[in-house]
Amino acid sequence: MRSRAALVSSALLLGVSLTVVGCGADGVRTASDAPAGKDVLVTEDTGRPDNGAGARRAAEVVKAWTGSAAERAWRKGYRPLDQAEWLPPDAFRSEGDKVAFISGHLDLVTQLPASGSGGPEATVTWQDGSTVRRPLLTSRHIFDGLARNKSGCDGTDCNRRLRVTGVKAATRTLATSRGPASIPVWEFTIEGYAQPFAYPAVAPDQPPRGPQSDRPAPDIDGVSSAGDWNGLSSDGLVLNAGVSHGSCVNTLPGQVYETKDAVVLIGRVEQLPKGTICDADLRVTPVRFRLSRPLGTRTVLDAVTGDPMALMTPGGAAR
Repeated sequence: MRSRAALVSSALLLGVSLTVVGCGADGVRTASDAPAGKDVLVTEDTGRPDNGAGARRAAEVVKAWTGSAAERAWRKGYRPLDQAEWLPPDAFRSEGDKVAFISGHLDLVTQLPASGSGGPEATVTWQDGSTVRRPLLTSRHIFDGLARNKSGCDGTDCNRRLRVTGVKAATRTLATSRGPASIPVWEFTIEGYAQPFAYPAVAPDQPPRGPQSDRPAPDIDGVSSAGDWNGLSSDGLVLNAGVSHGSCVNTLPGQVYETKDAVVLIGRVEQLPKGTICDADLRVTPVRFRLSRPLGTRTVLDAVTGDPMALMTPGGAAR
């Protein structure tokens, strides 16, 4: 996935040096060329006006977060930065298999292990040898999560089911906020697939509240909360998140304020024309947020709440 453009803008925000990136015939650097040591404001679209309110708020969020007790707590815990789901290379062999799996049509034809080798807790181990103990997610917990009807079946293969013929404990390596970590997983063998489907056997730490959480979230014109992010591109440059908004506004391309240690997601919205018929429902729209350089171990923050954002993972571990 590649950005069409990045916003060209200029500002000094709250005393923070802001490097603005963009594209065009004027020779301004693209987002991927931005220097790693500078704060950067990047937007997917150059054709929309920007009053700078989101960037000013993002600078406030970073200033409050840096060096706070919440930041210290965040960096000590287990925070996945990647989708914790490992599918076999040949998944899926057919559209029928895919529909059955997504719909939770799984039949267990083997015994589930009573527990993992770690007992009621399991160990996460980083490359530097540091560890943390987290509650163990049982194989029953994971299977029940996978077997729920996770989405409605709308096709010709709605009666197809998949047979789970084996379940065992194993380990996998996962990107986290503290670098790669070895975590315990449950591997589920599905009939017809040579390699297993794997899911974490350990739950992530809950995010701490940000240092500004005790204050009411500010009402910023044109800015909305990005909520929990739910995906990261393989090159680490594009985050996917859901922007919450009312029915009388449109979502705009995502904006990102970056420092060397943090990434602030700025959900942008604009009011629909006067006279538009709206309801009172709250909506969440998927939005892409493009970075100037790979996310790495930087913390993702929400511009509205100022809170750190945990990656929402699929499968039973996220339920």
